[in-house]
Amino acid sequence: MKKISFITAVFFVLFSYGQKGKRISYPEVINRLTDLKALACLPEAGEASAMWSSYDRESKINPVTGEFTNWGANIDGFEPQYIRKEGNNEVLAEMKGPGAIVRIWSASPKKGKVKIYIDGEEKPVLDLAFADYFKPRIAAFDFPELVYETNAKGFNNYVPITYRRSCKIVAEPGWGQYYHFNYISFPDGTEVERFRPRPDNAGLEALNRVNRFFSEDMGNSPYTSDFQTAEEREEILTGEEKQIFKLDGAGAISSFRVRVRDTTGMEEMLRKVVLKMKWDGEDEASVWSPLGDFFGTSPGWNTYKTLPMGMTDGWMYSYWYMPFSNGAEIVVHNEYDEDVEIEFQVSYEKLGKEAEELGRFHAKWHRNIMPPGKDRWPDWTLLKTTGKGRFVGTHLLVWNPKGGSCTLAGPGHYWWGEGDEKFFVDGEKFPSVFGTGTEDYFGYAWCDPSRFERAFHSQTQDNDNMGYQPVNRWHITDNIPFRKSFDGYLEKYFPDHWPTQYATVVYWYLEPGGYDPIGETPVEERYGYEIPYDVYREEGVIEGENLKIDKNTGGWASTDVWAHEDLFREVSGHKIITWNADPDKENRLTAGFEWDEGGRYSIEANIIKTGNGGRFTITLNGNNLQEMDFKTEREGPATEKLRLGVVDIEPGTQNLEINWIGEKEEGKNLSIDYISFKRVK
Repeated sequence: MKKISFITAVFFVLFSYGQKGKRISYPEVINRLTDLKALACLPEAGEASAMWSSYDRESKINPVTGEFTNWGANIDGFEPQYIRKEGNNEVLAEMKGPGAIVRIWSASPKKGKVKIYIDGEEKPVLDLAFADYFKPRIAAFDFPELVYETNAKGFNNYVPITYRRSCKIVAEPGWGQYYHFNYISFPDGTEVERFRPRPDNAGLEALNRVNRFFSEDMGNSPYTSDFQTAEEREEILTGEEKQIFKLDGAGAISSFRVRVRDTTGMEEMLRKVVLKMKWDGEDEASVWSPLGDFFGTSPGWNTYKTLPMGMTDGWMYSYWYMPFSNGAEIVVHNEYDEDVEIEFQVSYEKLGKEAEELGRFHAKWHRNIMPPGKDRWPDWTLLKTTGKGRFVGTHLLVWNPKGGSCTLAGPGHYWWGEGDEKFFVDGEKFPSVFGTGTEDYFGYAWCDPSRFERAFHSQTQDNDNMGYQPVNRWHITDNIPFRKSFDGYLEKYFPDHWPTQYATVVYWYLEPGGYDPIGETPVEERYGYEIPYDVYREEGVIEGENLKIDKNTGGWASTDVWAHEDLFREVSGHKIITWNADPDKENRLTAGFEWDEGGRYSIEANIIKTGNGGRFTITLNGNNLQEMDFKTEREGPATEKLRLGVVDIEPGTQNLEINWIGEKEEGKNLSIDYISFKRVK
């Protein structure tokens, strides 16, 4: 255990987020993109962070009775959602006072123009197709680490757009689907330098610095100050709770890095070994989390890099700034069934009395806490805390082994990520942050499970939306300041027993003496809690979802479609290929697949019949097979195994051709689960 005593105090100045009457330059606002130290400053009066979005306006709270109405409404983007209409245009956002737009997100920006007016001016400061807000169309947006589409879809723009007195965002028809505009407000009297599409040299230099850091130095410390560093190696016996580091006096930890000895049970060990951090001699830890989860991903060791947290091949790292005025203590509790060897590095600096005015860093892991009443369904509690502080992010782990839809959630909720974030600040009656979907909150879109890592968010595993899904989101420039309370929720439509189960680590700053209600979770409730589910998979077949569509001269076709949940025990892998004919088109679909062993084969297809099923012919490598009829008169979809014929196959690429042969008034859908091949002697 390493113990450090501070004998002298060094005067230390933190940049303030507020300060009434302060002048803030545009480069200073840009610098907040990497300024983790400033997050510890407690918010001042007049400081705020909120979001305008395309959430479903049918969700309402009666201001008199407090009754929640249509609280689970989910038409976020398929019907227009806006403040009001001005002619044919839609007003998407309006802000008063000095402030800045600090994040723009969309799932599907199009060519229709979005205009941003600032400070009451008649001419917009930006007049661009909404799609161009996510491209280097202007000098201010020519920074690919700040303006981008993730690997999992989802368009993001983190370039600050500042204004002095007001901001108004107006969209012309055809702008697209779904939007978020996160913005911050400065205290009245703050003079902020206004945004220019082509920033001056100082602004461009600041944007370049941030972009370069995210591109070249992600995973390294963002701090420019010199810190003292202590490095130790400790062995923690099974069942042991051990203090591994202690600091006396006033100071702040700026970097905490850990690595552990390789073990065959890494996933179990990282969940059963607990990290605790205590400030100022407190009895209850402000940081309590399974060791791996604390670093922003789980289960196991998933390599990724973001600004404040990450896991590399060598280290797990945290760069959150963690002040204290009367000592700090780091404790590890080993509830794994083997001894654990931990190597750690702690960087820190000395502070004086100013530490008493800073927030204390909190991070807590939980699964289900403080459930809201039934009238609040589908809200799932992220965090409820009181006092003064800032909410700065969350890591969410989803266990969803089935994939697909769940009608227990109600009509229209076709995957777990439909749920919106809802953040209530200081007891407000309606949330000032109301999102459009869980994947939207984490900065991606359209249920895409692909891995991605960016400075402020990541998705660190790709299990095709079946199994674990770990994501995180860090609120740096868009942190949520609160002076009395913060109540944060995610909508969770799918029930635990489906199973769809959430676990989270929430991160926030809180004034000394503020109320943190989240306690410890016993080891048996944090490891192995997942309800098991084995997905039915037919061996040795060509799955419909694995076919490669080469050409489609009909209607919509996709290999990324879930079967109806009632068929999960009959549809291999739960996914299918589906195609809808268009009577006004040629309606030919060609697709290919690889087959390694030549020979004569009997071919069978597992198909899904529906009320809209159509009639189709099918050939394999030019050989005619049995006509397929996907129509059923029964209520709901049904599977049927259909014998297609016997053909000779050569090894290599195989070519399917499917043609719709129905009449205009007939059904038009084709849905195939898999095609099987049985060798004929």
